[in-house]
Amino acid sequence: MSTRTMKLTIDGETCNLNAEQRVRLSYHADELQELRRARKGFTIRLTLPATPTNDKVFGRATDPRAATAFNDTVHTAVFSVDGSRLVTGPVRLLSAETDDPEHGTGTYTVEISGRTPTWNTYIATRMLSDLAVPFVERLSPATIVNSWTNSSGVKFFPIHHESRPAAPASGVGQIQRMLSVDDYHPFIRLQTAVNALFHTAGYTLKSAFINASMFGKLYMSGAYASRDTTTMRRNMDFLARRTTNASTTADSIGRVYAQPHASANSIRGIVQTVNPNDTDQYGQALSDAFSNNRCFTVEGGECRFTPTNDTTVGFEFHIHYLTGHRIASRTRLSGIDGVYLGDGTDVRMELPNPYVDRVDELRPNTTYRAVVFDHVPGQSYLITTDANGASFGGQFFGRSQLVTTLAHNNLSTPILFYTPVGSSTFIPYPGDWALYDSWVGETGQSEVEMTLHTNPVAMSAGETKHFSGIYFYGGDPGTSFTLLSDTSLRPDFSSAPGLNSEIFFADIARHNIRQWELLDALRHLFNWRIFTDEESKTVYIEPSDRFYTLGAEVDWSDKIDASQPIVVRDLAQEMERTRTYRYRAGDRAVTRVNEALGQWTFVNDSAAAIDDEKSVSNPLFAPTVNETGCYPNAPSARVMRIDEGDGNNRHAFTPRLVYYAGMERLPEGERWGFPHNTNNYPLAFFSLANGLSTVARNGFTLTFENLNAQVAGLRTHYNTELWQYRTGKEITLYLHLEPNDIENLFHLGTSAASVASVFRLRIDNSIVECTLRSIDDYDPISESTRCVFITLN
Repeated sequence: MSTRTMKLTIDGETCNLNAEQRVRLSYHADELQELRRARKGFTIRLTLPATPTNDKVFGRATDPRAATAFNDTVHTAVFSVDGSRLVTGPVRLLSAETDDPEHGTGTYTVEISGRTPTWNTYIATRMLSDLAVPFVERLSPATIVNSWTNSSGVKFFPIHHESRPAAPASGVGQIQRMLSVDDYHPFIRLQTAVNALFHTAGYTLKSAFINASMFGKLYMSGAYASRDTTTMRRNMDFLARRTTNASTTADSIGRVYAQPHASANSIRGIVQTVNPNDTDQYGQALSDAFSNNRCFTVEGGECRFTPTNDTTVGFEFHIHYLTGHRIASRTRLSGIDGVYLGDGTDVRMELPNPYVDRVDELRPNTTYRAVVFDHVPGQSYLITTDANGASFGGQFFGRSQLVTTLAHNNLSTPILFYTPVGSSTFIPYPGDWALYDSWVGETGQSEVEMTLHTNPVAMSAGETKHFSGIYFYGGDPGTSFTLLSDTSLRPDFSSAPGLNSEIFFADIARHNIRQWELLDALRHLFNWRIFTDEESKTVYIEPSDRFYTLGAEVDWSDKIDASQPIVVRDLAQEMERTRTYRYRAGDRAVTRVNEALGQWTFVNDSAAAIDDEKSVSNPLFAPTVNETGCYPNAPSARVMRIDEGDGNNRHAFTPRLVYYAGMERLPEGERWGFPHNTNNYPLAFFSLANGLSTVARNGFTLTFENLNAQVAGLRTHYNTELWQYRTGKEITLYLHLEPNDIENLFHLGTSAASVASVFRLRIDNSIVECTLRSIDDYDPISESTRCVFITLN
């Protein structure tokens, strides 16, 4: 081995080295996948002589009375051999020793940290909510709907809380459960979050996988603020109920008032009692009503809340009512569909039209109700339904009319003719109209249920909030209205945003996790390898099998030290007989369907395998089930079902991962509810089989196991690695390595060998392809270095 030229600079100043200085540099491929190990990097220690040059660099640290200390500031060292930079990183002074005080001789011992990505330390100390994701909106129906199609990093997907009690039926018909902002949960685009994570830490991310379309459609559930409300609930909790139904009609501007002092068009107070001994209209005790420390009172119909301590509180209104309606269009009923809860909290919904237009499925000799939506008084109408133009039902003059089809089967698509005002000539009607079943009336009654949360506000102890400004609106004058007795009111002390609250990214990312935990959870799912080029501040991330395509393929056969032994052993002896990859435990909705949802087991049937089993669970994410039948108006919609089992905390939400397929069309006759009111809805899911228009024909899955023969699960990212362990070999040999070989290993994108390369080695006249597993104690002075490789299948 020829003489090596070693050089050390600290902050650009060249230091004096000992001529006999030895260093040992090591690398292990585990650094690419174990974030904790990568954070540590590696260190080398050097002992430097106390020369005048070094004294200047270290500020004569051997003098305990020196004015400044070397370690008071951050310093950067570069250690090179023959011009190749082997170690670059922060340096600290461990000790300064004087062995001859009279002549000022001694030594400095320093430690240089190398391959330590500063982003790793940065994200280990910052919460998920600290991510610099640009997002600021008001939590409103418009924000929810717009999120489904805009480029924001946050979307609001529908969820169905399985534990939410169903409203008792009134006998009117199907309940219109009006979806409120609380039926939509925030989800964060992972592509946006991961890129922000590295960008904020000062790095550029390069990843074909993360920047691909598929990963761009992955979202993780957000979380609103959740705090311990035990004390507040103990002192100030209440549940206010009604004892009876209350009926009235809308005034001249379509309003019904929930105000105790209004004498007309009023149902008095929104709730009536907090006394558990009061009975409802059926004589049943309201055993669940209560008010701790009389914080909520109802006196003379007046509802008041007076906290005993300073607090921040919003209010949950569960509202159940009947409203008269009129068919307004083929998609909407006109009725009381808005509520003002005071303090600027205003919700205007839309009553969906649940009736099916029978125009395309007429039967002979059958009566239908014709409705002309844009009727103008003075116009008359006539409907034809067969090829000869024969009409049925005769001429009619109103907006709505019962008509009966002809007795024969020769019925074609019906055509509506009309006479414009002032004319007697029939011409085709240009507007919209429909034929409904005969039992459908132009007017009728709808049953509506909703749960609303108001924006939390700060209240001082003893301050009183009145609930006297509430009213319902949207109907025609005289529209009938009945507030049903299961309507209730209770406080929400969580401080989570309510309707119309201004929210930032931090408000919807309140999971108690650090950014590092998110990255590690994703690494587990997709078997990522993460490499950092510290000099260029570039991070490379790809799944294991793709990572080893980033480096150049090289032949290192001529570097093998033939004087040293070559050891080959089966990798199977490092692995258990069975290894299971899974998500963390799911909620009750998951366990009801499939307790093992998402998991997959690999069997190592080699005789060398460890006779044991191992389970590798994701540290963050749980699976989610999607089911139909959640919403009456759109029973075919596949909606995420959530049942965390914590009825006292509506914000309990285990982190979940879903795929957003976009807007999915509903079958004919179904419509999505408020606030969208169209025939499509946002489809987000964990795993879903075939049959959907916006997803690959055979489906998509985020499970580890395969969904079916065509759709592979996340196991695909582990197959290559696990079969390497099942059938591959570990090869240990010694290589003649130059300093520039070591330097090039830690820079991707060149023609030189790197840690992401596939290596070809000639062993016993055979060429084997391998990946680098480790380099053990490389010393530039040594003849050769022990290296370990893993064969590729």
